[in-house]
Amino acid sequence: MIPLWLIPLFPLVGTIVLAIIALSSSDSKQGPAESITGAVAVLFPILSFLSVVTLSVGMPVEGIRGTIGTWIDTAAIQVNIGFLFDGLSRVMLLFITGIGSLIAIYSVGYMHKDRSFARFFAYINLFLFSMTILVLGDSLLLTFLGWEGVGLCSYLLIGFWHTDLKNTKAGNKAFIVNRVGDVGFLLGMLCLVSIGGSALLSYDALNAWLLNALSLGSISNAMPLLSLAGLLFFFGCTGKSAQIPLLTWLPDAMAGPTPVSALIHAATMVTSGVYLLARLSNLFVLIPAVLNIVLFVGLLTAFWAAIAGLFQNDIKKVLAYSTISQLGYMFMAAGVAAFDVSIFHVFTHAFFKAALFLGAGAVIHSLTGEQDMRRMGGLLKKMPLTSLVMIFGFLAIIGFPGFAGFWSKDLILERLYVSGPMGPYVYAIALLTAVITAVYMGRLIIMTFFGKYRGSKENEAHIHEAPASMLIPMLLLSVGSAFAGFLWAGLIPGAEFFREMLAPVVGAAQSYAMLGHTAAHLSPWIFAALGTLAAIIGMLIAWYLFMRPVPEAKGGSEPQGFGASWTFAFDKLHEYVGIIPTKVVAWLLDVVVNTIIMKAQWLTGGIIEILGDGIRAFQVRKVRLQAALSFIGMALITILVLIYGGLL
Repeated sequence: MIPLWLIPLFPLVGTIVLAIIALSSSDSKQGPAESITGAVAVLFPILSFLSVVTLSVGMPVEGIRGTIGTWIDTAAIQVNIGFLFDGLSRVMLLFITGIGSLIAIYSVGYMHKDRSFARFFAYINLFLFSMTILVLGDSLLLTFLGWEGVGLCSYLLIGFWHTDLKNTKAGNKAFIVNRVGDVGFLLGMLCLVSIGGSALLSYDALNAWLLNALSLGSISNAMPLLSLAGLLFFFGCTGKSAQIPLLTWLPDAMAGPTPVSALIHAATMVTSGVYLLARLSNLFVLIPAVLNIVLFVGLLTAFWAAIAGLFQNDIKKVLAYSTISQLGYMFMAAGVAAFDVSIFHVFTHAFFKAALFLGAGAVIHSLTGEQDMRRMGGLLKKMPLTSLVMIFGFLAIIGFPGFAGFWSKDLILERLYVSGPMGPYVYAIALLTAVITAVYMGRLIIMTFFGKYRGSKENEAHIHEAPASMLIPMLLLSVGSAFAGFLWAGLIPGAEFFREMLAPVVGAAQSYAMLGHTAAHLSPWIFAALGTLAAIIGMLIAWYLFMRPVPEAKGGSEPQGFGASWTFAFDKLHEYVGIIPTKVVAWLLDVVVNTIIMKAQWLTGGIIEILGDGIRAFQVRKVRLQAALSFIGMALITILVLIYGGLL
């Protein structure tokens, strides 16, 4: 059996090799040919994927564990560099490395002739290395290392074209907002250490401690700190997975190259929060109040982002808000302890969202950078294969029968309905959100591929199908968009392994969450029918509203009026709650330091200088004066001594 460390090693080696190529190209202005650089860029992610596939064959139920060595060894904390390859990390790594490899292949064509070609792929490989560490780590601290790594890579990739101020600001925003959330992750770890020492940072040790504390009945003593830890971990998840209140960075992340958007949204970074909830499922089921917060934050996020998606004109921004909304569904599932279904939606979403982003990238590439849907239209005839890819992704995201989202999203809706007394109400809002999803995604498809072309004649002359390096990954992902859902449904022989694979990791937590809970028993066909009806109603609304002449595009692509108010509501909230108070505090500190403390220092120094000058005046080089002063001083000292001794 191959060692676990090979999985992250391959993209790390790729990063080093590509960094050397990038530096040599920068210095000599030549470097290796682009084709060689592209081959290196793609080779290492593929090798990592093959390592995951090899380890997946015959993997034991309890998973595979491996320790490289000691990372931290002090009196206060002991942490090893160890990896855990179980059902959860297996699912995550299959699409992280698999879809990541397809995105790398696509990027070779998309980034063709870019002056920083090698640097881009060095960042991509570093991103995949960080994500594999995040998922493979057998402790919270090692997961946090990967967690910070993908945060750094998002900054580097979103702001890749850093000569554009907009891109630089978007990269900064992603980095800063995620750092706010990461404080929650850090404090959550500190809470666990406060309860049981650094040993509880290990996933195996934490699960064993929780089970032992439950069996001994001593868990109640630690519940306040456990609840706080769960809340803080969830706050960290809202940053990485763009949930309320830390969701504002993700739409702005569209400033980077389109393959970056696909990588961040579909296969890597934004799913980290969902992964962490599933990995800590045994902790979260013990604190149902925190799970309720997860549920309602996910619900509000999904609904808010769906409404925001209706008003976007930038094709990538529509997909960005759809990602936020779909992540809301994943958090809703985790909020009702349906962790297996939550991860299943992560899996299917990776296929159809990557297909949609790469399809959008092909459209943008063909239109020489145009992203405003009001300047598109009629591309169905000009780009039939790209149209097919995006239509497949569209049918998957709205939950059309048979496509990937039909299985995973309908399962979430079903689990919501049977989750408890509030279940039917949560289900109703989630179903309404599904209708809105079909409307805004239908708007995207109609405005881009149907009707007449509305862009410039210059761009129209350049419309063409994507090259093979871009088209092949898109077509493969469209196949996944159509059939990935069957891995749960069991319609493919032996395909029920997906559900069975996750059971050893999250099954105990889900069973505990259902203790004493009487769920409503309804036929799955009812939920399937209602989900299908929601998709059809949404499509019909979109067809009625948007199959008509589109108003001429004026100004930028940002929404106006109510759409702008709704879209930028949380940006304004951040400004008034976070940015402005921080600036006020900084100004006050500046006043205190520069005006009061510095002035006080200056005053003290001035007084000392004046006194020093006065004393220095007596230090003259006249011998008679110095002798007289010495005599007077000795006389004064003698008189004081006599007075003190009572002799005078």
